[in-house]
Amino acid sequence: MKDFRSRRLLQLAVLVGLLFCSAAPLFSALKNWAVVTSAGSKLQDVPIADLAKLCKGTQKKWPDGKPFTLVIHDPDSADMRYAIEKLFGVEGANVKALLAKVNETRKVVVIVDSDEELFHAVQAIPGAIGLVDVYSINSAVKVLRVDGKLPFDAGYELKGN
Repeated sequence: MKDFRSRRLLQLAVLVGLLFCSAAPLFSALKNWAVVTSAGSKLQDVPIADLAKLCKGTQKKWPDGKPFTLVIHDPDSADMRYAIEKLFGVEGANVKALLAKVNETRKVVVIVDSDEELFHAVQAIPGAIGLVDVYSINSAVKVLRVDGKLPFDAGYELKGN
């Protein structure tokens, strides 16, 4: 009887482990994203509707006349999908086509490989903003409010969980 219980506990532990491992990609897609800009930027807040227009290319410049540039990580990654869908209003397979269309006349979306590259691009490109995991933020950038809210505020639009 004791051997049976030990075997059942082991089976249960293996099952829980398998469930957790198979669900891991789902958890990674639920990052909380921060919209960042250069530390010296005068921007404080951006409405999500305006951000969506800028991302889609229907509005090409900020109110101060600077051209808009979005700096992101790989749009095909599970981590970026949620934010891309929120900002561009498209799902998975359509993202690459939309990014190609947006970048036809001017490079609006810049794709980088690391947070360091993102921070550097946001600082170097006038009018650029970036999407970064809130836990990667450092003093090189300034976090923008989206619709008056910061990443950990209730109702923040780019909050993954």
